[in-house]
Amino acid sequence: MPTDTRLRSLASHAELLELTQGDPFVRWGIPDPLPGVVLATDGAVAVERFGRRGRGLWVFPHSGGGTEAIRALLGGLGGPMAELQTAAISIPQEYAAQLAEAFPLGTGGEWDWMWTTRTPPRGIPGESDLIVLDDTDDAAEIAALSTAHSPSGEGGPGTGRTRLWLGLRSTGTGADRRLAASGELVAVGAMQSLESGVPHLAGIVTHGSHRGRGLARAITAGLTRSALTSHGVCTLGMYSDNPSARAVYTGLGYRTAHAWHSRRILTGSEQETLSQ
Repeated sequence: MPTDTRLRSLASHAELLELTQGDPFVRWGIPDPLPGVVLATDGAVAVERFGRRGRGLWVFPHSGGGTEAIRALLGGLGGPMAELQTAAISIPQEYAAQLAEAFPLGTGGEWDWMWTTRTPPRGIPGESDLIVLDDTDDAAEIAALSTAHSPSGEGGPGTGRTRLWLGLRSTGTGADRRLAASGELVAVGAMQSLESGVPHLAGIVTHGSHRGRGLARAITAGLTRSALTSHGVCTLGMYSDNPSARAVYTGLGYRTAHAWHSRRILTGSEQETLSQ
């Protein structure tokens, strides 16, 4: 049976959640009430989003839709995107080719949106040594660690976006290294909030010479435990090509809802420049 490619608008979060059969990303990642336009066909949906990088769209299948449903939806979005001044699109990675067919694309990245409602096990090494850091007073120290050992991190210390920073300090060298209440900051992580209000982890970084000690696992466990206590769910985003981070997160019960292929949409002037 051919797919109905006519675009229809959805007016409520409940309608979108029902359409996507309880998709965890829709349930916890998209605000209620909806922040913008939602356009759907029988097999795919586009959800407007607003962020620090401008207006964008989440585009993904529903109700068993696949490549043809995605292609049909993308084919109908040109007019609405021009009207909305859409600057970027995120689409599941398996549909990257269809996105490239439909629009001129700029830079972007591949990342997983993950979630959990499972409480981490007790007794994780290092979790009892976690300290609370201040977004203002400790911002310079957090930023120095992040810049040196994870420059692509998105914790944003000092910006006010973080509701909780947890860290680990270490004293000694070599075989005498041990976690302590004071000493060098060697690992840190942030709990922020999505537009939906749901906790979202960010900026998790470990000093290069202290990797392999399970510090990121302890940080993630502590932040996750706090998030579950307050909201019953925790989310995070990770670059898809980071197997060590994936092992930490899946080991603590996180699951991938969508593996995103995110790209900027080139403007007319950018296209002209590239064609010269």
